[in-house]
This record gives sequence, structure tokens and C-alpha cells, in this order.
Amino acid sequence: MTKLRLPHLDWPLALAVFGLVTIGMLTVYSATSIPGAHQGLWMKQLAWCFLAFGAAWVVAAIHYRLYDSLSWPLYAVSLLLLVAVLVVGTSKMGAKRWIEIGPLQFQPSEIAKIATTFVLARFFDHAKLDLTKVRWWLPPLLIALVPFALVAKEPDLGTGLSFPVMLVAMYFWAGMPLGRLLLGLSPVFNVALFFLTGSIWWFVALFTGLLAFARPKVTLLVGILAINAAVAVALPHMWNQLHDYQRRRIETFLNPDHDPYGAGYQIIQSKIAIGSGGVTGKGYLKGSQKALSFLPMRHTDFIYSVVGEEGGFLGALTVVILYGVVVLRGYRLAAVARDGFASLVAVGVVTALFFHIMVNMLMTVGWAPVTGVPLPFLSYGGTALIVNCVQIGLLQNVALRRREY
Repeated sequence: MTKLRLPHLDWPLALAVFGLVTIGMLTVYSATSIPGAHQGLWMKQLAWCFLAFGAAWVVAAIHYRLYDSLSWPLYAVSLLLLVAVLVVGTSKMGAKRWIEIGPLQFQPSEIAKIATTFVLARFFDHAKLDLTKVRWWLPPLLIALVPFALVAKEPDLGTGLSFPVMLVAMYFWAGMPLGRLLLGLSPVFNVALFFLTGSIWWFVALFTGLLAFARPKVTLLVGILAINAAVAVALPHMWNQLHDYQRRRIETFLNPDHDPYGAGYQIIQSKIAIGSGGVTGKGYLKGSQKALSFLPMRHTDFIYSVVGEEGGFLGALTVVILYGVVVLRGYRLAAVARDGFASLVAVGVVTALFFHIMVNMLMTVGWAPVTGVPLPFLSYGGTALIVNCVQIGLLQNVALRRREY
């Protein structure tokens, strides 16, 4: 008898994703089962699931060398789409993030993430790469900042931040010294600590520790000090340049009870829903916060709150474990892949997924500002689901050819 031979896929990764998509499908059905405008969306989501799995299969089957060759054309097309969405995009909730072509509607920012990953991986996969020199670390910075600026202009700061986060991970994976990388990120720490604490002294203490750890040369030290001094002076002006809704989100994150019926309503209702689930949850289809329509955006941004309410701690923990499998298996593939381009693509893809997962989950429990970032594989939405599965297809592409140079 002939033995059944399965493809050399990463099966723990595949099964974890299948589990997450199944949970997402059931939760979308539950979140939209009450009478209202969202009834029946689960049928559309089911159709998107089949398309997403098909797209993942096709992406995994094509050798990643083709993506290497097409990286720059794909990047250029993605930038054109990001410009187009600012001009002819469809506005929803005060943001232009979607392009409509007949019945088809998609977000160019999701496509740009993958295209940017390909270009960065191609650039970093160079035999003479030396990230201690400006001519090697500056171009990747510009490559990531262009789509970041265009996506933030929509405005969609949550998705836009995935570009610099992905870049930082790929910098590190490509060999940039950790001390130099942390010093380069010091202006980001400067801004974040100012908004969180209202003082620059927390950053001064952190920066002193970074200098002791990195021990930079005099020229680098002077440059970093000048940049951080400029950032410190500009911080009040940066706050004034934020959109009103962005300022409200930061203020609400710091104190959601300040406006419980306005900007803080979403976070408060989400925390109530998750906390009321207890250990085992209220049971499938029995969530009261959802049923009484207290929980907004329950099938998209706050779908994890429905999981917590109906599945309780055990249901929420199951989702966290499945995400942990996806992230760990993804980084493992990056570590074992022998080809530099494939390894870097895996790092970029997994980091983008991990960023979205963490931002959404922390948002639902009040540990991060509300950003409108959907939860991968669970939230309703065709473009996001297809792109997320395409990213998994890329990881399986690496798994199939991890022994190739």
C-alpha cells in the first residue's frame, strides 16, 4: 500500500489559523445574530473565507523568487493605490480607506504592507549589507515611511504604524546592532513617554540607560541628542497637529471614565463585556452586552470582547494560545529558512500580524488607545481576511522551501 504523503507545510501553523478562522466565523455569526443592520454578514464572511483560503494556497504554491523579482513593481502599484484612495476613495466614519470598483471594495493599505515587506526583504538580502553605515539603513527607512505617511493621511494611524514596526523587526533580523537600533528608536520613546506621563523626565532616565548600554561614538551621540532635543521642543506642537478624534482617543485611553458616554463608551462597554464572561462565559449566542447593542463595532474592532463575554476566560485564552502558535511558528520559520529573502519576508509578515493582534487585544481591555485595527482572522472584513491568509500563504511558502538557498 502506498503511504499518504502530505505537503511539507507547517501543520501547527495551518491548524492554528484554521482554528482562528473558525472561531472568527462563529463569533461573527453570534455578533450579527441580533435584529439589525448587520444581520446576514456571516454569509459574506463565509464566502470571504473560501476566497482567502484559495488565495493562501496560490501564494504558497508560487516560488518566493517570483515575489522577489516583482517586489519593486508591486511596491509602486501599492503606492499608486494609496494615492488614489486619498483622491477617489470611499469615506466611512471620517476616513478615506477604501476603493470601490463595482461591487468590489478593498483597502490599499493592506496590499501595501505585503509589497513593502517584499521590497525591504529584497534590500536587506544583500551580500554587502552593513547597517552601521547611513547608505544602508537610510533607504529602508524611506521605503517604510512613504506608505506610512500615505496611510496615516487617510487617516488610519493604527494600520500605518505597522510599517515602522515591521521595519524595526527587519532591521534587527538583518543584523543592526541592538544598541544602535534602540538609540534610533529613542525619539519614538520620547514621544510615547511624553503622551503617557506628561513629562520628559521619564525619557531622560531611559535615555541615560540607553547611552550606558550602547556607548555610541561622539558623532552618533551628538546626532541623537540633537534629534531628541528637537522632538522635545516640537512635542506641544505635535499634540496640536493631531486630529480631534486622535487627541480624544489618547485622552480616553489615559482616563476612559472622563467621558463615559462619549469617547470612553467603547472601552468601558468592552471591559464590561469581557469581565462579565467570568471563567467559562455566558455561553454561545448568549452575550447580553452584544444582544442589547451596548457593545459597538462588535463584529469588527471589538469582536474579541464578544469572545470574552460568551467564552469567558477559557475562550479568550484559547484564542491567545492559537495566536501564540501562529506567531512562534512564523518566527521559527524565519529562523530555519536558509534563504535570506525568505527569512526576512517571514519576519516582516509575522511582525505585522503580531502588531495587529496585540494592538486590538490591548485596545479591548483598555490597555491601548482605540485605533480601529481589526483582529486578524476573527474580525469581519473581506480585504483584511484575504490579506491575512495571503500572509499565512507566504509563511507556508517559506515552510515548503525552507531548505533552499
